[in-house]
Parts: sequence; structure tokens; C-alpha cells
Amino acid sequence: MTTQFGKTFKALLLLSLMALSLPSQASSAGISDVYLNIDNISVSVGAGTSPGTFNNTFNGGQTIDKVIDAPSADAEEFHNQTTHIWFTASEIGGGLELVFDLGIAYDITTLHFWNYTGEGYDVDNIVFDFFNGTTNVGTVEIEPDLGTSPGITAQDILLAAPLNVTSVVAFLTGSNREVDFQNIGFTATVSQVPVPAAVWFFISALAGLRFCRRR
Repeated sequence: MTTQFGKTFKALLLLSLMALSLPSQASSAGISDVYLNIDNISVSVGAGTSPGTFNNTFNGGQTIDKVIDAPSADAEEFHNQTTHIWFTASEIGGGLELVFDLGIAYDITTLHFWNYTGEGYDVDNIVFDFFNGTTNVGTVEIEPDLGTSPGITAQDILLAAPLNVTSVVAFLTGSNREVDFQNIGFTATVSQVPVPAAVWFFISALAGLRFCRRR
């Protein structure tokens, strides 16, 4: 004779199997790209910055957040004293180090860089190191193009997706000691995929089964 417990177990098992057979919410919706800027990451001047001068970068209450304030990857920047970052190293080979804290883990797919428009002050080289915690998970070195004029648009550099990146360290140099640019941004996808809804349903079913056994 089938007990009430047995009936409950079968019902919960059937519902759980049905739920697990459905696509998860994450997979059905897809994982969309995220543009990382001042709204979701932070930036600071790194300890690896060489001796030098920031010229007018911080005049008028401006902060280093200017590095990540482009609202989108295709935004147009205009060079002026309130928008650009200008560092002059004391010696050739010196440069500006920037540390980007992403907050959570991302798989980065594209770098976006808004360079200065003239050879006299533009950034000539950038080394990007990608970290998961304290572990280096990738390094990319680029020689960025000159910025467009009059409106500066980003140069998009596709990456072989450094995975599970929680921070990025960039070291920017100029062959004549000058480092002048507008913005840096990243396009990424979230590494930490949410647990599918069906799994939560299965856990709930097991909890219900435990409750029934107690009764």
C-alpha cells in the first residue's frame, strides 16, 4: 500500500526532474556584455608610478576617476583640462601605473583606449596585467593608435578573454616621458554565473521531503 510519504516523495521527485529538464534562466536569457566604467569599477594611481609630475590632471578638484568616466565604449571624448590625464615622467622609461578594482570576477573581452591626438604627448605603450586576487592570469602589451580628432573615439583591442579577472594593473609610458590620454574602459562578461533556477527548485523539493518525513 502506498503511504502518504511515498506519494509526496514521488510528486516532489517528478516536479524536480521536470524543473531540471528546463533551460536555466541564465542560459535562456544568455550572458550579456557589460561595459566597465565609473558606475561599476574603481581606479587608483598605483604604487608603481614613476617619479614625475601630474601637471594639471588634478586641477579644479578633478580626480583620477576621469580615467573611467566614459559612459560607453563608443562615447566621444573631447580633450580639455577637465577631461584628460597628463603625467610627465622624470626619466625616459618612467610611467604612470593605474590599478582597476573590478569588485567581482569578469571575463574581459575588449580593451577600450582613448589616446591623445598628437605624437608630442600621446601614450606610446601600455602593459596590462590581469589578476584574480593575487594571481596573474594574463598580460597584454599594446602600442595604442593616436586618438581621432576633433572628437576622440576609443581604439578597441580584442583580447583572448582573460578569465576570472578581479583587478587590472596598467603601466602607461611615452617615448618622450609624456603620458596624455582621455579614458580607459573594458567590455566583459560576468564570470560568476548564477545558479540555475531549476537547482533551487530541486533543493526546495528536498527540503519539502525532509519536512514530510518529520511528520
